[in-house]
Amino acid sequence: MVTSRIKPFTNKIKKLTDVNVQKNKLTAVTRKGMTNLFRISPENSKDYYPMFGWLVSKRLAMAVVVSVCILCVGYIAMNAPQKGNDTVPYKAYRYNSFPLKFITDKVQILGKSGYCAYIGDVEKGVVKGSGTLYNPEGKKVYEGTFDANAYNGEGRLYYPGEALKYEGEFVNNLFQGKGKLYRENGSLIYEGDFLNGLKDGDGRLYNASNKLIYEGGFSMDEIRYSDFLGKMTTEVSGMYQGNTRMYITDSDSYNIYMKEINAMYGTKDGSDSLDEEALLSNLYVLEQDIILHGEKYDTIAGIRQALGEPIYEGNTALNGNDQVALNLTIDNKGQDILYGRAAIRETNLYDDVIQVEEPLEEYLCYWYVFQDEGIVYTFFCKDKEADFSFYMMEQE
Repeated sequence: MVTSRIKPFTNKIKKLTDVNVQKNKLTAVTRKGMTNLFRISPENSKDYYPMFGWLVSKRLAMAVVVSVCILCVGYIAMNAPQKGNDTVPYKAYRYNSFPLKFITDKVQILGKSGYCAYIGDVEKGVVKGSGTLYNPEGKKVYEGTFDANAYNGEGRLYYPGEALKYEGEFVNNLFQGKGKLYRENGSLIYEGDFLNGLKDGDGRLYNASNKLIYEGGFSMDEIRYSDFLGKMTTEVSGMYQGNTRMYITDSDSYNIYMKEINAMYGTKDGSDSLDEEALLSNLYVLEQDIILHGEKYDTIAGIRQALGEPIYEGNTALNGNDQVALNLTIDNKGQDILYGRAAIRETNLYDDVIQVEEPLEEYLCYWYVFQDEGIVYTFFCKDKEADFSFYMMEQE
């Protein structure tokens, strides 16, 4: 009798404490409530709100309000400060977070996959001030000054493995102003002026051993070869300090090959000058492109556009100096150009001093000669239809 009287009470307690029972109850109540809420078919006039001459179902209005509230709460929760780098005492926000647009402070910004992409200053959600940018592996990409979400001002850019690539001035993510450019192994490539991400202006070029090889002008990432023209050989040796090789072609002149900048200059007797120093007479540039008037060209058609019609064009025999330049160009490029190597005899007199005999056979190529701003340009081509393989510069 006691058991029969207590059992209903104990069963009631079990139901109250049973999680599954309560969950089912809650689900049923929620389903019923949502069903009633979204059962928007009105039953009488009291179920309407008058609005601008229209009657809007109260249940529909309530359903819209509840839906908007749920969406807002979800959006705010999703865009609230996130957990970032625990060692940094700044709040973390996703890169597309709405609240970030109103923040002016030091923050962490998380990338799409959740990694810490930036630590530093923002102004109303825009990256501005000092900060550091990271890649998904946590390595530095850039540290320094930002403005308008771009590198602007002084900063340091890194290779993917966090080796320093560049330090100096930036404008809109590009090297601009004074700076230093490094190889990935840490050796210095260049220090000097930059413009639009390129070496441009005055600078110093270094080889892989950190030895200074050239000091002078640059344009669009290339050496400004025209700066050599009109110089005494002593001045040229001050500009270029890299490895050289001398080619003696006759008793009055010789050619100096500047291996590390891919050029060769000829000299002429300096007896007419006051100090009787040898003068640079011409400069062979062993490249297949040229900078003219701030643009790079690698075709004769482009050079015609820049300089107009040539003052001479036609098949011409190469002299000994031309043939030396031809063979050096072939050696540098690792391939035959024009009609192949010139058949000249070379004799090593000393280390890096070579006597060049007269050409063993005639070597013809097609020349285009242009004149511009006091400089004569001669472009050496395989034939009339081909582009140039190297070129020579002389002062008028």
